[in-house]
Amino acid sequence: MKTGILFTAALLAAVISGCSDNNSSEVIPAETTTIVTTVVTTTAETTAAPTTEAVTEPTTVSKSLLKAPEDIALRDIDGNGQNYEFTYDGRSFSALYEPDNWHITDSYLIDDEADLVIICQALIAVNPVHSADMTGWRTAEDMAYEWKNHNQAYYLLPDSSDWKSSAKDVDLDSKDEGKSAYDLFMDKIRE
Repeated sequence: MKTGILFTAALLAAVISGCSDNNSSEVIPAETTTIVTTVVTTTAETTAAPTTEAVTEPTTVSKSLLKAPEDIALRDIDGNGQNYEFTYDGRSFSALYEPDNWHITDSYLIDDEADLVIICQALIAVNPVHSADMTGWRTAEDMAYEWKNHNQAYYLLPDSSDWKSSAKDVDLDSKDEGKSAYDLFMDKIRE
């Protein structure tokens, strides 16, 4: 029994000494982080001031070279109403007309959209092209849109592509009226 008392006393002493302030171990304070979330709502109101002075300088710079269809000097080179030539930026371009189709060689070299419209105006003034439904006529803007899509295809295709040589020349015909670049691409892969 004496052993039991000694054992209990030793156990009690060990427990009590573990709770004392005389510990030799270092106490590290716990880190705490406070997260604060703030929702900010802002309402902005814009008021346009009236313009009181005239703007005399252009706000955009255009690289257009043409002002009118006559600027390209479209001419029938053989007198048969089929083989034409025009000048753009000091370079001569071949324009072959077949019924409801203008074929422009090296058309990818002309990329200004406003100039494309003016060139198409000159072409349809000589020989208009029917619309896709064959009841009306294509507009210069619509033909320029098709031309622009051909140019994009030319620049996107790798030099190794067989289609690149086809995309460098545009055919402005009835069947391609209003078609997007995607539509033209799908037509090409179906051939």
